[in-house]
Amino acid sequence: MRIPIINRFTCLKSQLVPTINNLKKQNFGVILDYANENYKNRDRNILEIKNLISKYPNSLIALKLSSLNIENNYHQARDLSFEMCHLAVENKSKILVDAEDYKIQEGIESITDSLMKQFNTQEVNIYKTYQMYRIDTFDKLKQDIIGKREHYLGVKLVRGAYYNQDYKYDILFNKIEQTHQSYNQAINLFCDHSDSKDQLIIASHNRDSVLLGLEKSNADNTQNKNNIKYSQLMGMSDDLSKMIADSGNQVYKYLPYGNFIDTIPYLLRRLYENPRMFIYM
Repeated sequence: MRIPIINRFTCLKSQLVPTINNLKKQNFGVILDYANENYKNRDRNILEIKNLISKYPNSLIALKLSSLNIENNYHQARDLSFEMCHLAVENKSKILVDAEDYKIQEGIESITDSLMKQFNTQEVNIYKTYQMYRIDTFDKLKQDIIGKREHYLGVKLVRGAYYNQDYKYDILFNKIEQTHQSYNQAINLFCDHSDSKDQLIIASHNRDSVLLGLEKSNADNTQNKNNIKYSQLMGMSDDLSKMIADSGNQVYKYLPYGNFIDTIPYLLRRLYENPRMFIYM
């Protein structure tokens, strides 16, 4: 049985393999994401994520630390993250640690920094997500790129999806134009100052940001061609994804899966960002 909302933006676990195959037929890579964010289901989440890593080697896999109960047990979430990343590296997969809401984001960044120091010494295996709608993120990214380090940096740039939770902390830009400027400045910063083995994922549905990345990638005498990749959410901006793929660049579709209840928080964020897509689908 097909459920329109589920099958456009997410899929059930039983539909995961055919959905992956369908995306690959369109020349899209896949970022796999078990959608359950509820820390009360931590034990089930741990088992599912470990099984996901084991079953799908050579993959990109999203990790939400909220699902590991970082809010209530930071040290255990940290230990579990290291365990999962070790398993992923053994299976030649990459882990993309998602950014989340303000209350837990500092802890997420701390753990992600430790993961990159441990697992990114030879190549990028761990990506850190930067929310460019926050007024403090560009300076954090700048410090991560130009600061002294002995590891390579995995950067995933997003604008931010937790507005309803984050706006009350006075940490966000007041105008969307400021967020766009911050995002594109981050692309330029990476392209101009990153190390030769650093990696960037431009996770955006904004055409101007994507075109900026492609311009940087295609510039003469640049290392950015192999260091920049792109991502859009499944069910959104397929024309943009196809344009990127047709240009010879790697583009991924972010694929959350789980039962309907698992996917509700993710779908609500998408509904808030893009209400017309749900009305007219």
